[in-house]
Amino acid sequence: MVFHYKALSKTLSLLYLFTFFCLFKLYSFQVPLEERPEYFFADLLNVLKDLGNNSPVLLDKEFDLEIAVANHLEAKSEQGFRVGVNVFGHSIHEDRPNEDFTHRFRTLNQIYLRKPVYHWGALRAREEIGSLNKQWTDRSLSYRKRSLSSELRAIFLELVILNYRSQVAAEQIKIAQGNLKSAQDKLNVGMVTPLLLDEVKAELLNREISLSEIKILLKRKLSTFVSLSGHSNPLNLSISEKFWNFASTHEPDTNFPVIVGAINSAEIENLNTQIFIENQRIIISDAELKPKINLVGSYFQDQIDTAKSGDSVDRNNFLVGIEGNWAIWDSRKSLAQKKASLARKAKLEHSINTKTRALRDHMNTIVTELKSLKERIILGRKMVSVSQSRLDKSKLELELNRISPMDHFNSVVAFDLAKISNLEAVCNYMVLLNQYENLMDSD
Repeated sequence: MVFHYKALSKTLSLLYLFTFFCLFKLYSFQVPLEERPEYFFADLLNVLKDLGNNSPVLLDKEFDLEIAVANHLEAKSEQGFRVGVNVFGHSIHEDRPNEDFTHRFRTLNQIYLRKPVYHWGALRAREEIGSLNKQWTDRSLSYRKRSLSSELRAIFLELVILNYRSQVAAEQIKIAQGNLKSAQDKLNVGMVTPLLLDEVKAELLNREISLSEIKILLKRKLSTFVSLSGHSNPLNLSISEKFWNFASTHEPDTNFPVIVGAINSAEIENLNTQIFIENQRIIISDAELKPKINLVGSYFQDQIDTAKSGDSVDRNNFLVGIEGNWAIWDSRKSLAQKKASLARKAKLEHSINTKTRALRDHMNTIVTELKSLKERIILGRKMVSVSQSRLDKSKLELELNRISPMDHFNSVVAFDLAKISNLEAVCNYMVLLNQYENLMDSD
């Protein structure tokens, strides 16, 4: 009965792991190419392709990787042979009894080697720590490149929006300047009041202030983009017809499952790596007060006096043996190190639980925002359509002198705001979609 229970338990465990693996692979998400910003903007595509060569941020990570590789090699070398050579040269002044004073020069050589044989797994643990740090540094470079790509996509889309807003603001200023000239002419013939002229001037000033602020934001974002990407060439931020069609007609997806087991997080992976490292440190602490065995060998020269005369004889010696070292007491230092490792491990395990819950909540938030943005995009397209119809009617009314230029200008502004608002919603959707991909990507 016990045997059947154990077999059933093992089978269920394997089934659970298989199901988890299938869900992990099934819900690994990738954004389609036609929904990526670089599909519409060639300059962004070139920046992302050359990111590994140009970005100073990734260059810092590559230096970290080189350091981790060197540290791993250093830890691994502790298990190998250590070979050394000593050369002694000195002069000897001897004053032996019943003999003349003598002065001689002498040179002696020594070659020695040493190799750890058994250190209770401590040396392998140090090598494993170096290997884990190297693997994590390599993975963190991949994570940083992916997160940096997402950050640059988001900043580039902000630049596109700001550039379009500056173009729109410049066009609005031209219209407002025309309205001001028309109002001044009408004021001269008594067709409008000074109050209306001041209103037109105020509107023009507002548009000029808005353009000035947009240019400041554009320069600031562009500076951030350059500092992160290392790309210093001018960027083409113009919106192509293809992207306008995408913003006007593309139907966003809303099927975004939240599978916690499939969520990919650099922070959680780092915490797991640190737990493995603490396990190795515990092994090192346990080995501190245990006897350690080393293989030793050497070839060395010395000199002895002969038995029947005052002459000396140089000897060549070969030595091979086993060396044992045993630290018996360290004032509880190793015990304290082990307790510290256990405490850090417990803290890391608690942090994983906390971060997993936070990550799940963050994922739920992203999915909720994606669904809301789909509704926002649909409503925004309707607003663009209504604003376009209003603008067309406003042009006819202005030609028939049924409305004032200021009324028509308000229709122009409303249409521009509707297009900008819808453009921002589409760009935000693309940014959030990329964030969702990064969380669900299993690569």
